[in-house]
Amino acid sequence: MNWDIVNATLVSAAKIKQDTSFSVRDGIFANTDKASVGKSKQEFPIIDLMGYPVFPGLINCHDHLLGSYWPRVGDRRPYLNWLEWDNDLKASPVYAERQQIESSDLYQLGAYRHILCGITSVQDHIPHFVRDLFAKNLPIKLLDQYAMAHSVTSYALPWGEGIKPEHALAVEKDIPFITHCSEGFDRETIDSVATLQKNGAISRQTVLIHGIALSDSDIELLANAGSNVVWCPVSNLFMFGKTAPVKKLLEAGVNVCLGTDSPMSGSISIFEELQVARNYYQTAYSEDLDPSVFLEMLTTRAARAMRIEDSRGAITDGNAADFFVLQPQFDDLYESFMQMKYADIKLVVIDGKPVFGDYEYSDLFDALSVKYDRVRVQGEKKLVKSGLNALIHRIRASVKFDKKLDFLPVEPDEN
Repeated sequence: MNWDIVNATLVSAAKIKQDTSFSVRDGIFANTDKASVGKSKQEFPIIDLMGYPVFPGLINCHDHLLGSYWPRVGDRRPYLNWLEWDNDLKASPVYAERQQIESSDLYQLGAYRHILCGITSVQDHIPHFVRDLFAKNLPIKLLDQYAMAHSVTSYALPWGEGIKPEHALAVEKDIPFITHCSEGFDRETIDSVATLQKNGAISRQTVLIHGIALSDSDIELLANAGSNVVWCPVSNLFMFGKTAPVKKLLEAGVNVCLGTDSPMSGSISIFEELQVARNYYQTAYSEDLDPSVFLEMLTTRAARAMRIEDSRGAITDGNAADFFVLQPQFDDLYESFMQMKYADIKLVVIDGKPVFGDYEYSDLFDALSVKYDRVRVQGEKKLVKSGLNALIHRIRASVKFDKKLDFLPVEPDEN
C-alpha cells in the first residue's frame, strides 16, 4: 500500500502549498514537506495530479447512520424539542418504509453518502452495542472512541451509563464525551448546560451537538472549559427554524465544528451543509465567514473535538492518509471548496486506499487491489469501492419499488 503523489497543491485552512509531493506508506502520510520530484526518482506507483488541489479528508462530527433514509420528516414544524419530531418520525409512512430495510444496509447507505463528498471519518451518535451490530465492513471510518449521553433531559433516551460516569470515562481516556444539548426550547432543554455543569461534565472532552438554546453565560462557560460544539444548521433550521449562535461561539473561542445529522432531518450532503451554513451566517450577521473557517470546522477543529489531532485532520507526516482531490471551479481554492459538487470530487482516499474517484484512477484502484463498482453520480461516470451497486439493488428489493435517495444520487453504470 505504498505510492506517491507528485505535482499537487496541498490545501489546509492555514495555507496553500503549491508544487508539492507526498508519499503514502502503509496507509500513513510521509514526506509531506517535500517539493515535487521527478518520476525517475520514484520507486512506487505515482499519481501526477498536474497541480490539482488536495484537501485533508473531511471529518463529519454528527450523524446517525441508522437514520440514513429519505425524505425528511417534519409536518408540524417548528418543534419544541427533539422528542416531538421523533414522535412524528416514528408515526410517518417513510419510517415504516425504512423499517423494511436491513439495519446494516442503512449503515452502508450512510457511509456511501459521505465518501462521495470527500468525508473520510464520521461520528455515528448511537450506543456502542448498536453500532457494533451493524457497522460491518463500511467504506468509511467511524469515530468509535467516545463516551456519550443521548441528551440532557429527563426524557433523554437511556444511552450510556449516565452523564457523570460517561464524562469521567471521557476524561480518564481523553476521548470525547458527546451528547445532544440545547436542542429545543422547553425549560429542561434550555437548562441543559447548567445540568451538565452540576454533573461536572463540562470540560475540553465535552462535545455538545446542536446548541440552539445556548445562552451567553452557557457560551462563556464552554469557552472557559475548552469545550466543543457541533453545528448542524440544516437540521436545526428544518426542525426548529433556528440554529446555534455560531458567531458568538466563534468570537468567544469555543471550538465549533460541523455535522450533517441524518438525512431524515439534516442535509443530503456536506455540500448542502456548507451552502446553508454560509448563507445563514451572511443573513443572520450581515457579514461573511471566511471560507477557510468552514474548512477548519471539517478538519483541524473536528479533529480537536474528537480527540484525534495526532492522527487525522491534516496532511502531515504520521497522520492517516485520508484526503480528497478536487477539480476546482474557481481560482480561489477555498471558494472552490465551498461550492464543490459531486462531479468535482476527483479522488477520495482513506487509509491510503482509494474509495471513490474518476475513471482515470482505475489503475490506482487496481494497483492497490481495491475492487470497485462503475457508477454514475448525477450522470457523471465514477468508480466507487465495490458494494454500492449491490446495495442499491437490495434497497429497491426491500421496499419493492425503484427508490430514489436524494443523498445518494447514484445509478449503476451498465455501459
